[in-house]
Amino acid sequence: MTRGGHLSKSLTPDDRLRHIPYAFRHSSAPLGWQGLRVEYESQQPPCDIVHPPLTCLWLVLTGETCAEGTDHRCDDARHQGSGLPHAVNLLPPGIESQWRWRNTFESTHYQLSPALIAKVAEEAFDLDPARVRFPIRYYDQSSPEVIHTLTALRHELLTGGAGGRLCAESLANVLVVQLIRQLSNRPRENGEIRGSSGRLPRQALQAVEEYIHAHLDQSISLAELAAVAHLSEFHFARLFKQTTGLPPHQFVIHQRVERAKRLITAGRLSLAQIALEVGFSDQSQLTRHFKRLVGVTPKRFACR
Repeated sequence: MTRGGHLSKSLTPDDRLRHIPYAFRHSSAPLGWQGLRVEYESQQPPCDIVHPPLTCLWLVLTGETCAEGTDHRCDDARHQGSGLPHAVNLLPPGIESQWRWRNTFESTHYQLSPALIAKVAEEAFDLDPARVRFPIRYYDQSSPEVIHTLTALRHELLTGGAGGRLCAESLANVLVVQLIRQLSNRPRENGEIRGSSGRLPRQALQAVEEYIHAHLDQSISLAELAAVAHLSEFHFARLFKQTTGLPPHQFVIHQRVERAKRLITAGRLSLAQIALEVGFSDQSQLTRHFKRLVGVTPKRFACR
């Protein structure tokens, strides 16, 4: 370890798993989410470790149960005693840390890539990414917005569903905006989000809708839709919601349900076939979203 706790070798999200003495029951690794890794464990065991530095910004969200008998150290920051429920631990990239707790507890780990943070800093705040720093925080409850978005990402990891990748990547952009606003040391005189008003040009919206309809049976990412509109992911997501009234992932789900209604009315395919045809993973997922948006199940709709 070099002076101040910084190591020359920082670990990627995949490398990290080979250097820590515990595993996670749920991980976004196989889901193809870009710019972030989310890992959840409801029974994280007692531990006493020196954690390697990471390439990513690292956050840990506690759940209902939290760590007891803790001794956490990183650079000049230290926390001893019990943790807090529904609180955020935050460590910047490239710093080794020490963690000790004596009980089993629930936690969700998040790693945000430097590329994602740099992109949002530049596009949303017109900031030089090198000027954005995140101080070390232990059991922080100062930002309900950050905790809400972290919780939404955990929910997406655990429940999944159609449009999951698009939803997660959209939430990641929102999360980075919130972190820069509320938990970073960004210059306060330049805090307004750039391009926070406006609408998608008609041609861009038409091109995006056509792309969605042509790929409705596939996994559609935020990056793909933004590329069709020739915009950054951050600005596309904001302008799309301001134009349509829905975030991109919800819009895609609405389109899947609308196509399902037409296919049910046609009566040529089973509900299981229709679910796959419109991009849902199975019939139960179709039923859940269909009932939420239409008010009845697909079977009841077919009997009308």
